[in-house]
Order: sequence, then structure tokens, then C-alpha cells
Amino acid sequence: MFVDNATMQMTLNPRQFDVILTGNLFGDIISDESSVISGSLGMLPSASLGDKVGLYEPIHGSFPEGAAKNIANPMATILSAAMLLETSFELTAESQAIRDAVSRAMEEGYVTSDIHKDKHYGTTEVGDKIAEFVKAQRAVGV
Repeated sequence: MFVDNATMQMTLNPRQFDVILTGNLFGDIISDESSVISGSLGMLPSASLGDKVGLYEPIHGSFPEGAAKNIANPMATILSAAMLLETSFELTAESQAIRDAVSRAMEEGYVTSDIHKDKHYGTTEVGDKIAEFVKAQRAVGV
């Protein structure tokens, strides 16, 4: 599929895709376009997988504009770590616990300003709340 059609298809019907395999340039274009679906670049984890190693990171890369401002959305980084646990270490339950904690944080409104302009928290508070939710799941044996 050509990249222009892929971005259009991604926007119109993202559920038609499970995995998209592409080179770095087109992958960057498609992933940036797909951020519209979730509402923010800060929500999308990614993995670049090779034969022996993988690189797990948010699709957005670095965010130097947000350095030391406590405004970066940590969810994509946290979700990238969940992908690492599942795909590299087969820790499926642990990965699911992290994804569930991120979902709960979203549902309860623990988000950064890129998700909600008026009611938001800082990077630290969102990350701490997600860690708290993961620990709570462990405490009840999930």
C-alpha cells in the first residue's frame, strides 16, 4: 500500500490494521497520522524489532520542549514498556496489568494537558498514579 493511501485508510478505518510493517520514514509518517485517532502522540507506544533486539519507545521520540516542565505524557513510554515485557520476556500478565492501569488512569481523569487542556496533571503525578494502580492489582492478586 502506498503511504498516502495507508494514512488515509488509517484515519478512515484504523481497525482494519493489526500490524503495519514499513521502513522508518513511512512508519514515522503513518504513526504521526495515527496519533489523531488517540488524540495525542503521547498515547502511542511502538517497537522497532530486529532479528535479535528490539527498541521500545513512544512514537514521538524525544520531547526537548518539555524538559524539566513536568508536562510530557508518560503513557506512551509506559505502554512501550508493557510491549517490551510481553514480546521480549513473555510476561503477558504483567504487561496486561500495566495496560489496565493506563486505561484506569485515563478513565479516572489522570491525564496530562495534551489529553485534557482544563483538567490535567503533570508527568510525575500521572506516572505515580499508574504505578499505584499496578501495585493495587498486585495486591489483589491480578
